[in-house]
Amino acid sequence: MSPAGPAWPRLRVLQTLWALLVVLLAPWRLWAIKNTQECTWQVVLNNFETVGKKDASDRFVDQEPLYTVDKVFSQLVDAPIDPDETYLGFPYYLKINYSCKGESSEALVRKGHLTGLKPVVLVTFQSPVNFHRWKIEQLQIQMEAAPFRSRERCNAEEVCLMSWYTPMPIKNGSVVMRVDVSSNGLGPFIPNKRFQVNINGFLERQRGNTLQFTVGNELFNLIPRYFVNVPSRPLWYTVDQAPVFILGGIPEEKAILLTDTNFKDFFLVELSIDSCWVGSFYCPQTSFTATIYDAIATESTLFIRQNQLIYYFTGTYTTLHESNRGSGRWVRVLANECIKKLCPVHFHSNGSEYVMALTTGKHEGYVHFGTITDGRVSFELLPRQRSVCNGILVVNCSITWAVFIAGDYNLLLLVEIEDPSTRKYFQVVSYDLVSDYLVVLYTIPEFIPDARGLEFLMVLGTESYTNFPMVPKGMSYNPYNNLLFIWGNFLLQSYNSKNFIYLADFPKELSIKYLVNSFYGDTAIVTETEEIWYLLEGSYQVYKLFPSKGWEVHVSLQVMQQSSLYAPNETMVTLFYEDHRLYQLVYLIDNQQGRLVKRLVPVEQLLMYQQISNDYLLERQGSHLTLSFTNFCPFTVMRLRDLPNPQIYTRQERYRAQPPRVLEPGGFHSDNSLAVYQGLVYYLLWLHSKYDKPYADPVHDPTWRWWKNKKQDQDYYFYLASNWRSAGSVHVDMASYEKIYDLKAENELPERIFLDKGTSYRFSVFLTAREPEPLHGPSFQLQSKVGLAVVLADPECIEAVVKEKVLVNRNSVLFWVTLSDKRFCFDQGISGHHLMKTSMLLKVVGSSGHCFQNTNQGPRMQGNLMVPVLIGCPPGKRLAFDITYTLEYNRLQNKHYFDCVHVDPEMPCFLFRDIFYPFFLIQDLVTGDSGSFQGSYVLKVVGGGPTLDTIKEYSEEDIYRFNSPLDKTGSLIWTTRNTTTTEDSAFNILSHNSLGIEWLCMENSPCHDTIPHSIFASEFFFKVLVSNRGVDKSTYCDYQLTFQLHIHGLPLSARRAFLILMVSASLFVGLVILYVISCLLSPYVVKVCNVLCWKINNIIAWESYIYSIASDTGAFSNTSGIKSGESSGGISRVVSKVAGENRTDTKETLRKKPIS
Repeated sequence: MSPAGPAWPRLRVLQTLWALLVVLLAPWRLWAIKNTQECTWQVVLNNFETVGKKDASDRFVDQEPLYTVDKVFSQLVDAPIDPDETYLGFPYYLKINYSCKGESSEALVRKGHLTGLKPVVLVTFQSPVNFHRWKIEQLQIQMEAAPFRSRERCNAEEVCLMSWYTPMPIKNGSVVMRVDVSSNGLGPFIPNKRFQVNINGFLERQRGNTLQFTVGNELFNLIPRYFVNVPSRPLWYTVDQAPVFILGGIPEEKAILLTDTNFKDFFLVELSIDSCWVGSFYCPQTSFTATIYDAIATESTLFIRQNQLIYYFTGTYTTLHESNRGSGRWVRVLANECIKKLCPVHFHSNGSEYVMALTTGKHEGYVHFGTITDGRVSFELLPRQRSVCNGILVVNCSITWAVFIAGDYNLLLLVEIEDPSTRKYFQVVSYDLVSDYLVVLYTIPEFIPDARGLEFLMVLGTESYTNFPMVPKGMSYNPYNNLLFIWGNFLLQSYNSKNFIYLADFPKELSIKYLVNSFYGDTAIVTETEEIWYLLEGSYQVYKLFPSKGWEVHVSLQVMQQSSLYAPNETMVTLFYEDHRLYQLVYLIDNQQGRLVKRLVPVEQLLMYQQISNDYLLERQGSHLTLSFTNFCPFTVMRLRDLPNPQIYTRQERYRAQPPRVLEPGGFHSDNSLAVYQGLVYYLLWLHSKYDKPYADPVHDPTWRWWKNKKQDQDYYFYLASNWRSAGSVHVDMASYEKIYDLKAENELPERIFLDKGTSYRFSVFLTAREPEPLHGPSFQLQSKVGLAVVLADPECIEAVVKEKVLVNRNSVLFWVTLSDKRFCFDQGISGHHLMKTSMLLKVVGSSGHCFQNTNQGPRMQGNLMVPVLIGCPPGKRLAFDITYTLEYNRLQNKHYFDCVHVDPEMPCFLFRDIFYPFFLIQDLVTGDSGSFQGSYVLKVVGGGPTLDTIKEYSEEDIYRFNSPLDKTGSLIWTTRNTTTTEDSAFNILSHNSLGIEWLCMENSPCHDTIPHSIFASEFFFKVLVSNRGVDKSTYCDYQLTFQLHIHGLPLSARRAFLILMVSASLFVGLVILYVISCLLSPYVVKVCNVLCWKINNIIAWESYIYSIASDTGAFSNTSGIKSGESSGGISRVVSKVAGENRTDTKETLRKKPIS
């Protein structure tokens, strides 16, 4: 097994030529460091408890927001915040420092703070895989870091230790965050640096606040036998989506390397799997090993293969799944199958990720196609009807490799076929997953072609061949440029999977172990002997990077600089691309101490060394020799000019947030002010997430609602801060939290370009030609012409127009390049969904591997620029209901406007009898543009109910009946005077010039005969769907808007109205009759009432009189009882007499009362 680097050079004097070479190549380094220190940013993660503690760092595990921040906001009286809102915070901060070589970090940070240095942090959230659950968007937030004193004891008056802090935001649907740290332009020069800060869903917090892996147990000893003389292995993961990388291949151990920082740091974890070996008569395995052979990481799930078993583990990612869907343990799948290999799928599609398992034994010739959606894993056996062997009409075959092409939804299979004559050959077979159809695309030659000194050879079948057999091992596919590689002891490439080119620069004596693709035009090759080769896509030259003379020179320079990334004994563990740059993970043994390091492979420097070492000339001038080199680069200067503002093409949304101003002389923040910063950033991103609502705001900006009621008091808040009277010693500047719409281009092509239907991207390339110089040797000619080529991956979908302008006086050429969409390669789709991948390669003729530009971060290759292009509906575009203009226009057309009795400012009402004129906006969330939707659309009522709580969805049949002008069942809800309909005449087509909508609510419609719930008119809430799909040919966007429409004043049905009329009339007539009768009978009623009252009064008076007489009689009887009989008789006579008198008086009264 060869080490990753050459044998450590013995202490000797280098050859004169190489010494001169080093001297010649050193100036670029001297140029970079002549006036600047070698400084670098340092970033770690801190939670709330570890802020201000020295050497404290945390892992990104917690994903839930914190409610403790709201307590701090309750103290901010007289501040431009809403006291009724609940302010939350993120669980982590980013702690930022910087260090320079040979100087104390603490002193440097203090010096930077005093000279005005403030780190600027740009956090980029990776868009999610599952666009069915989460919105596809390219979101960034730019934050300025706040200075904070360390909590360590300090004897200085002002500060000893300090750092800068920013909140570390989290976004639902994103577990991969890219953190770019740069300077604000003050203080020392520090180059920009990028960090990966990803959520690790495979850690859990235990009691005592300790972290433990859920996939197994962490091992803390990197034993040399794990790595020394162990073959390197590929690193497989879903590109740009996997927050955690895993790497197996540790001999006789069920352990993996796991990292959530792209191997900036890592863990050695022993997996908690059963390690059993399932063998049977159909599983051709003779030995057992604990080694993890294949390991694949996706957005939330890890896959491994041990022996012939597959396991997967789903991490705990509440930001992805909105619930805890973690596995809790490793899950074995395909337990009854014999799996010989796992094949990765590098890109997600259709809201899912994929992995493929190749079988052997009883299911030889089949592929288990795995789909991962929201952490749920399922496998399907393909082909569905018959095996690949039967499909291509052979008896014995074996699938060696599989590639999934998501754009065409088919599999490319590398099939080994063994015919009865024991002759083996290989074929490339295509399997369509939709039609279940197999077809042979290409039969690989049995022997390696004889290129006869050529760099490449088109394989047509008519060329001569060598005696070396072709032994294919695998395939690699780039979906952006459709480039397919078949590799083994050869290298074939094709752009259509049918016509292949043989790259003759790769020696047939070697065998490729795996390919590493950057998917941006660079490919690295690792052989079985651990050699590293390099291929620049678009060219046919294959360069050997290691071992090489250039590598020896590079290592010698690193040794002289005492670099810690190189050692006498080293072994390469893996090779991978990060941010378009090639990195090695290497195990070093230095002074009998082993360690793993991640280091950059200096591809550009090695190519420069190789170019110079191969093309030099020693000439004698007088008494001494002179060394001259030939520069093969056809230009001296290459600049990109006239680049448009990038956001409209990159679809990158960016917010800006600055820390609140603290009223402290030194400018240092406190725990409370940092908590306020957390809450403000959280609320800013919360406003962003809630802005995607159907009713458009009057101002197209997510932050408008935040400050709309506070802007008029802005001067007052500034007055308080200027006089140091702000509550909590914190001042919140409303202008510091905004969305940026006017980013400028940075003189380089964007990372990717989104093209809508018929849109174009235009820029210019300025090239200064190299002065003509003679080339030594037989190929003498003048290098004076400069040519620019544009290579398109899908010329039937996009086109490029190049216009040349020669600037003779400057010996330069200006090329205008216009990249345009051809308008017919993509159907309509939802914003950001199902985009077609393609690319543009900008290539200066003759520059591949020859042109380099020196920068402060080392040389950079020039002349080859590949830009991925995504065709379809770009992310960040939406259709919104223009309620402001709709109300204004309806009031103008109908001469009035009546809102509901109970006014809802978020959902105004419209009167049923008025013609309804809806208007919509096309809003660009990236650029801030908002304009009237001028296209055609179809409007459908898809749900409704008399109240918001009773809205129900309608079936497809009901939607047709309620909205189609062809309906004959009397179920229409609305109609229009427009006569334009869809091709099948099923629905009306509307536009901004339409004649309006008339509400019908016919007899069989759900809004017919709606019963009012109060004395006010009936109301109904319609759920309306607006879509331009199939009726608007001006865009690739399928704008779909669903919103609720409140209609009041609905009429009752004729039957119910007649019934109410009859009941009302009956009640009215009854009341009139009752009134007349009461008027006629009122005198008699009054008389009867008077008589009754008189009688009641008499009865009451009579009883009172008897009671009083009885009381007097009782009193006399107690005094004397002699004349009791006489007294009794007297009393009875008196009572009789009184009663008689009363009767007489009553009769007299009745006689004298007149009749009225």
